[in-house]
Amino acid sequence: MWIDIHTHITYQDYPEFRRILKREPFTAEILIRKMDIDGIDKSVVLPLNNPECMDYYGVAGNQEVISQCRRFPDRLIPFCNVDPRIMMNQNADSTIIELLKIYKELGCLGIGEMCASLPVDDARYQRLYAAAGQLSMPIIFHFKDKDRVGYGAIDELGLPRLEKMLKMFPDTVFLGHSQCFWNELDADIDNISRQEYVRGEIKNRGRLWKLFAKYPNLYGDCSSGSGYIALSRDPKGYEFIEKFKDQICFGTDRFSSLNEPVPEIISYLKEAVAEAKISGEAFEKITHLNFEKLAGCRF
Repeated sequence: MWIDIHTHITYQDYPEFRRILKREPFTAEILIRKMDIDGIDKSVVLPLNNPECMDYYGVAGNQEVISQCRRFPDRLIPFCNVDPRIMMNQNADSTIIELLKIYKELGCLGIGEMCASLPVDDARYQRLYAAAGQLSMPIIFHFKDKDRVGYGAIDELGLPRLEKMLKMFPDTVFLGHSQCFWNELDADIDNISRQEYVRGEIKNRGRLWKLFAKYPNLYGDCSSGSGYIALSRDPKGYEFIEKFKDQICFGTDRFSSLNEPVPEIISYLKEAVAEAKISGEAFEKITHLNFEKLAGCRF
């Protein structure tokens, strides 16, 4: 079974997508057709609620994701998204827990994709982590550098702020995604290269090797080019997968076109297990068992 933990859908017909982003809608129906082409059984659908992300103006939010997943319950799994900057009353901690409880009752199994451009250890983010840990809802993050324009939780080279949060909130599962996360496989990156797609040999193991070993609540979302390129650039990627097979989840980050080619991460994992570069156990865990563990159910 293949469970894709990172997809998005758009609203049926949003003028922002057509006129500004120059994209066509990518609806739940199109996503399922794409899943059939790619051989994916189920997909997690992630809403976007963080306005610094331009896709926020066309990618479906919480209620649209929930309603569309209810139309296809055997194929689609909803997550919710709560911007940590949301204005709350004086009882902010209890309010955010109640809000997440509502989304969980509506079927949401986790939180993300989190793209708010705040330091990942910001006090407003910490409210969310505490509530997510209490409710056993994993959080998917897009990470960015503080000097880069765009969206994503902010951390410096070496992910020191993330490590502080992993230690402070051991009951909260953090799933990392994007170049600024996956490039930390390599110890020889700098503040510029960490934001790009880096290729070539990994001569020295980077911070992710230590963070994954030390914190069982850290997971990797290997969707998009960032995960695939970082893992496939060097044979050490197979070693990382095997060593941390309990902490990696398959994803694609698909939401733009039915005609896009099959994601390279799929063929990479298939070839890796077929050629015994990773074990069958690692393959099964990454493609579905790890997500089922986080979700607390079998599909």
